[in-house]
Amino acid sequence: MRGFNKIEYQKRVKDLQVNMQNNNIDLTLITSPHNFRYFTGLDSYFWESPTRPWFLLISQNKNPVAIIPSIGKTALQKTWIKEIKTWPSPQPKDEGVSELKKYINKVLPNKGNIGCELGLESHLRMSINDFDYLRNSLSNLKFIDASIIIWKQRIIKSQNEIKKIKEIILIASKVFDNFQNQINIGMSEIEICKIFKKELINEGADHTLYMSCSSGNGGYDQIICDPSDKIIQNGDIMVIDTGTTLDGYFCDFNRNYGFGSISKESINAYNYLWEATERTLDKLRPGISCVEIYESLFDVLKNTGLQSNNVGRMGHGLGLQLTEPPSIMKKDKSVLEENMIITIEPSLEYSPGKMLVHEENVLITKGGYELLSSRTPKKLPIVK
Repeated sequence: MRGFNKIEYQKRVKDLQVNMQNNNIDLTLITSPHNFRYFTGLDSYFWESPTRPWFLLISQNKNPVAIIPSIGKTALQKTWIKEIKTWPSPQPKDEGVSELKKYINKVLPNKGNIGCELGLESHLRMSINDFDYLRNSLSNLKFIDASIIIWKQRIIKSQNEIKKIKEIILIASKVFDNFQNQINIGMSEIEICKIFKKELINEGADHTLYMSCSSGNGGYDQIICDPSDKIIQNGDIMVIDTGTTLDGYFCDFNRNYGFGSISKESINAYNYLWEATERTLDKLRPGISCVEIYESLFDVLKNTGLQSNNVGRMGHGLGLQLTEPPSIMKKDKSVLEENMIITIEPSLEYSPGKMLVHEENVLITKGGYELLSSRTPKKLPIVK
């Protein structure tokens, strides 16, 4: 299968086991797609079917054990996971819970702590009823949050992960940089994004799981929705923000394009964002906090007299998920470390219902940073 060799996954499990020992977690229960992939290497979008839960159990000193629907056995056998237990599914009255309970009883017959994905940017991919049943029927055990130790590990990327992320960002950068010449006034947002998606695939991307597009005269009013059938007109500014993957790893950055004659106010707002990003990039290094990054961006934008930020943050982590911890905001005191990959994403609502956003992808290095996305053009690209 595509991905990494088993040494990469074995190291991830061993690192988790050390953190489990340090945090008094006897067994970690993994249910979410991204964490399941992180520790096993399984490449599948079968998760889009909500019918069947999948379970991965990691103890302090043994190889992981997977308890999965029988339909997935052959696929999981192609990974490094050797101990695989199955049940025929769908089986609504018992979706693997009895098999899961049996294994937990075997490993922890008396007492212990089971770490689950309960906290920071995490979720359980099993029914709440089944989880409640598990907790109630295993009342001798404590079910506690393991999300902190999982994220502590995942936010620091391995060299193999960095290579994957660099590749997908390079693909998206190439498409963005050449895209101005492929679009025109009179095209719809949907038409433009279809061309963009085709170019991404042609350049070697796997999937475009996220692509927001918005446009309007001098700016746009949101940055999260799919493209519409709106026709691009003279004076419009359009943004495309893509979360495209290669072997499961995301890029996440955007570009703005102006069409025809653009107002001076809009050009100024674009320039402010570019300058805020430029000044902040020069400050990136291990040891700087998310608060400091946010304040650096905000200090430039507040001096414009136009600053209004309804996005909530100005950047985030990036990897197997489109957004990961930490958050670039004034309440997140997380400190950057070498081999973290983050986005820098200042936004500026410079008139009611008109905003612009810039976004770049950055690797934190030992001595500073490496810009992974091609730099947003200093001047707004104009499509005539």
